[in-house]
Amino acid sequence: MNYSKSLLLRLPVAASLLILPLPLGAELVGYWKLDDNFDDSSGKGNDGTMFGGVTYAEDAPALLGGGKSAVFDGLAGTYGALNTGLALTSNTNFTVSMWVKGNGTANSDDRIFSEGSTANNTPLFNVGTHNTGANGTVDIYIRQGGGAATFGHAYSTGTAFDDTWRHVLFSAGSDGLLDLYIDGTLDSSFDYSAVPAFETDTTTIGGILRATDCCNFLGSIDEVAMWDSDLTTVEITNLAAGSPADEIGSPPDDSDGDGLPNAWEIANDLDPNDNGSIDPNNGADGDPDLDNSTNAQELANNTDPQDADADNDDLNDGEEALAGTDPNNPDTDGDGLNDGAEGPANTNPLLADTDGDGIGDNDELINGTIPTDIESPSIGDLLCAYWPLDTTDGTTTPDEGPNGYHLDLMNMDASNFISDEGRAVASFNGVDTLLVRIHSVDDDLPITQYPAYTISMWVKVTGTGQNDKRFFSESSSINENPLLNLGTRNNGADDSFDVYLRDAGSPNHQFSTGQPLDGTWRHIAYTHNDANEKIQLYVDGVLDREDWTFKDIVSADVDTTSLGGILRAASCCLVEGLVDDVSLWKGVMSPAKIAELASGKTPDEIAGTASFQITSIDRDAEGNVTLTWNSRPGAFYGVWASLDLLEPWNELNDNYASQGDETSYTLPAGTPFLDPATEPRIFFRITK
Repeated sequence: MNYSKSLLLRLPVAASLLILPLPLGAELVGYWKLDDNFDDSSGKGNDGTMFGGVTYAEDAPALLGGGKSAVFDGLAGTYGALNTGLALTSNTNFTVSMWVKGNGTANSDDRIFSEGSTANNTPLFNVGTHNTGANGTVDIYIRQGGGAATFGHAYSTGTAFDDTWRHVLFSAGSDGLLDLYIDGTLDSSFDYSAVPAFETDTTTIGGILRATDCCNFLGSIDEVAMWDSDLTTVEITNLAAGSPADEIGSPPDDSDGDGLPNAWEIANDLDPNDNGSIDPNNGADGDPDLDNSTNAQELANNTDPQDADADNDDLNDGEEALAGTDPNNPDTDGDGLNDGAEGPANTNPLLADTDGDGIGDNDELINGTIPTDIESPSIGDLLCAYWPLDTTDGTTTPDEGPNGYHLDLMNMDASNFISDEGRAVASFNGVDTLLVRIHSVDDDLPITQYPAYTISMWVKVTGTGQNDKRFFSESSSINENPLLNLGTRNNGADDSFDVYLRDAGSPNHQFSTGQPLDGTWRHIAYTHNDANEKIQLYVDGVLDREDWTFKDIVSADVDTTSLGGILRAASCCLVEGLVDDVSLWKGVMSPAKIAELASGKTPDEIAGTASFQITSIDRDAEGNVTLTWNSRPGAFYGVWASLDLLEPWNELNDNYASQGDETSYTLPAGTPFLDPATEPRIFFRITK
């Protein structure tokens, strides 16, 4: 299944190229044309060395007028190094510009630019492909230390690694923002000001060099340039239109003055000496392919002015401009459904998952479900596990979901399953108690293996004073690194809810807006959706926060689900408190279903798998009436009766203890107002 995290919004860019001077004091630090070597053409003497399998091919971008580019084979030992102590990214202001061609989905966590230290593996400034290979976005990762001193992985909105030549430029200013441009258009601004300054001694392209090299790029790089200043938007546009780095401040050659560079016109079969006055198809306003996208717009969008549908997705380039889709990518949102097919399907070409249920649009169409309906597929098909936490057989507590994934008790027994406020719940002491299951390879758990999931549970926990304690975790029994943790704030300072996500690095603690861990019963629902890179937290059925920094747990080593703490090689971070009715779903539940869970409905009722019902009603010779229903061990029930089904009902018992798998209650003859010996008809209701 193809689950994408990319979304590209492309807006037309003005085609005219203006001449503005560089900011005062700006200076070209280095310029590497990469025609046959890694020599610096700026005159600064910052020559580099290519290592490993780097070759040079006649495959430079057409906007540059052809020529050679450097081709990296993606193998360990292949990269280009500038061991000249540039330390470019330690400056307040800088710009890096390059042309790249690679495949982001085929190559995860490959770096096109990096600065680091050969003496210390910690400091890093990395730009490259998506760290999971989920799509063709640009991945920014900056690290000085752990925790808050790390920024990223953060991703571009648009695509830069789609096997076509793209111009990538990132520019830092005194505002602490890193501006990322793709093909001359501002894509995103990243605030990395929280990362302290650090010193580096090595600058590389096509990989990282620290004590050893890694993260080697498979693809081509051309025309790398660096400045000690952030450039103007016009200068960035000129670079993306083919201006050489050492001619920034001057536009590319344009013999007819129509704003279209000569090199671009020649490469696209247009006349560089006709601004449209001779043949209307030439010049900025020409449209030789009749796609309602002018030559100026084709230049800005890096499309072919002689091809009405540059990406062959059944939307012409002009239609794509109106729709906001990428005219160079047949599937802008990466959901497996071409942009031209999204209209007939009534889906959004800018959203891989139109209805937000965590299942890509094309996958829903293939599977016969409705990609615009969050309740399709049926919620009952999504339930993976349901632990009522009502009782134990002495070694496990049962899973009443479809798979029977019972949780093993660690330092717990029947005394840890108690009644609290009419609920049968699991009690954790914060010292050594834990419920855990280590899964097999083909199991439906861990829940983090899915591109979308929901974790639902009731908790009664006091956060203040409990530092970094977890009531839900998924982890690995063989690897200490990957973690999904839900629990108390890491410093125990308040009653907020703490989410901690870690896979191959870049950990983070993030906190709820509210203070739900206040020692009262609270319903918590946590949703994760790869398709739109969104995490949501609901407290008592109400959305608390959805602007979390997204991180996916992709390690295949994750094999453990635990309640009450974390289990890896050993247990840790054990919480003191009560937990009830935990359920895991392999999809994003709708807000309406989450509200139903928060209102008291059980997961098996939501899923439509509940077998709870009155199984028999018997009246004996004396007139006593006995009700029997299938029940859950350890649960408590309410028993109600009415003569006419009108409110209010008569409460017979609001805390009637379960008798096991079946429970019976007898209404004795002679009961005032409800005497079963004399009333011809009585209605009964059982609640949990």
